[in-house]
Amino acid sequence: MSYVSLSDEETRVIFAGEAAAGFAKLEASQQEEVINRLLNIVTSEAPPSSFVYEHIANLDILIVGDQGRLYTKVVDEIPRGNTEYHVIYLFFIDPNHDYPHKALATYSRNAEGKAEEVTALETVPDVNQYLEDHDALDEDDLRDLLP
Repeated sequence: MSYVSLSDEETRVIFAGEAAAGFAKLEASQQEEVINRLLNIVTSEAPPSSFVYEHIANLDILIVGDQGRLYTKVVDEIPRGNTEYHVIYLFFIDPNHDYPHKALATYSRNAEGKAEEVTALETVPDVNQYLEDHDALDEDDLRDLLP
């Protein structure tokens, strides 16, 4: 059975920073946990910001499994005034809940910049192009990453 959204808005995920390289280094079971967590958020009727566990500087931290943390920046409802999308920038995957200070500092700065960049987009076509240019993943793309 396929999921049918009751909401008009879509959530997209952009692997930024070290996220793609970090994802590739995870064990298969950890990769599956990350993708399933992102799928739960993407397919939810609630906005992605409601899944944020804690904020550290400009980062929004999501929990994965028992110990894992995803360093993200969540931006709800873009473009302003004609909401079509929510965006989750995934910067870093911390499978052991270590909170490495260097990563936190680096990605906090990047998170602020990404939020400013995406919220400056004013039209749906601008957002569509941005998402395409940044290889934003939708529900189907995430499902394709599952084993």
